[in-house]
Amino acid sequence: MTGNLRSEIQRVGEDVVFGANVSITAASIDIADKVIFKDNIAIDCKGAVKIGHHSIIGANSRVRCNNLTIGQWLYACEGLEIGAGGCNNKESDVHIGDYVGIFERVLINPNSPVVIGDNCGIGREVQIWTHGAWLDPLSGFPSDFGPVLIGNNVWLPARTIMLPNSSIGDDCVIGINSIINKRIPSGSFAAGCPVKIIRENAFPRQLSDEEIVAIVNRILTDWRCLIEFKKPGLIYSLEVLNSGLVRLTTEGDETIFDCRMKKIAGAKTEYSEDLRDYLRRRGIKIFTDDYFKSI
Repeated sequence: MTGNLRSEIQRVGEDVVFGANVSITAASIDIADKVIFKDNIAIDCKGAVKIGHHSIIGANSRVRCNNLTIGQWLYACEGLEIGAGGCNNKESDVHIGDYVGIFERVLINPNSPVVIGDNCGIGREVQIWTHGAWLDPLSGFPSDFGPVLIGNNVWLPARTIMLPNSSIGDDCVIGINSIINKRIPSGSFAAGCPVKIIRENAFPRQLSDEEIVAIVNRILTDWRCLIEFKKPGLIYSLEVLNSGLVRLTTEGDETIFDCRMKKIAGAKTEYSEDLRDYLRRRGIKIFTDDYFKSI
């Protein structure tokens, strides 16, 4: 199925999938290979729309801004809204980095620029606001307009709210249901309404080989239960060879997962892809040229 693309300049890569009722309007459109648009999507931009390869835009999503830039491997669930008032100016730009997950019913308001870095998780019903005003500021009421900046490797969990002129540095974890109204320094764990910095220099943390093996073994124990439920009677071998290296053998096929280097080698089977997808769910993401797929 072909989407309704309205633009003087456009490039659409190979194996792009358009669901029903997909409309994209922009001055220029650049869609890379293997992008999936689910049903009922409307993107309306005055400037450029650029979407990286292997990205997925969920159903019932709406976008209205000046320029929209999305990196590779975005996974956006249904109900994404980019817009929500005051999004017709030249500063209404949204930049989303590589390997980002945006979950159900997220709202991003780009009256001012919004930047989301690489490998960020934006949880269900998160709201990002770049403007807030209603009552008369000349009577002392609050009024705030400004950008929101999110660094790389940030986990912004469900129902968190970011307010104008707030920012989060790299390698941060925010507590669920927090209200962020200031700058959060890199490496922090922060939470609260309004947000408070609970611990600085918390992330990333260097783990010992023993800690890594213990974490991987816990994940594999859970996957064993899952695969034996999905495929009763499956004969397989699964072992941790050393720090972060995992060997899966099924029906004579062998696959090696390097969980530290995020690489995979050997046979590609439905079982190896199921394990790759389960590792992703647990935060260990090994990207190949295929979408993640579970049995």
